[in-house]
Amino acid sequence: MGADNYLQMMIDSLSKKKNILKEITQLNVEQDEILSASDFDEDGFQNNMESKGNCIDELNALDEGFQSLYNRVREELEERRDNYKSEILEMKQLIKDVTEMGATVQAQESRNRVKVEAKFRQIRRDTQTARRSATMANTYYQNMNKLSTEPQFMDKKK
Repeated sequence: MGADNYLQMMIDSLSKKKNILKEITQLNVEQDEILSASDFDEDGFQNNMESKGNCIDELNALDEGFQSLYNRVREELEERRDNYKSEILEMKQLIKDVTEMGATVQAQESRNRVKVEAKFRQIRRDTQTARRSATMANTYYQNMNKLSTEPQFMDKKK
């Protein structure tokens, strides 16, 4: 396989990476909406996280494949740089785009991480309050059951 084919595969890999980063950006927007909603959609949050996990797995596979391809053509690219000028320029632009999108994703992730931590703190507080309320209700019920059902001042003489 010639360097032209490897370069095209590298360009395709970078294009796929760019599309996956767009998808992650959109998933981060959706995650922000889930975290900002008054009612927490646990299933929606879980699905969102799974989708992002799948995207990250794809990104890792693309990165490994890209590096492998680059290792195969590195020498030829260095020796015949002028022969592949347009492909190199296209890859440079894609790498720039991917880098910028990566920075955007990192910023979104940082903002969402703060929201996730706050949401989980709120859920823990709500759960503790609900437990306390249930405990108090249970204690009240038990105390009410312990009360004597017999009138206190009943005449027991016959």
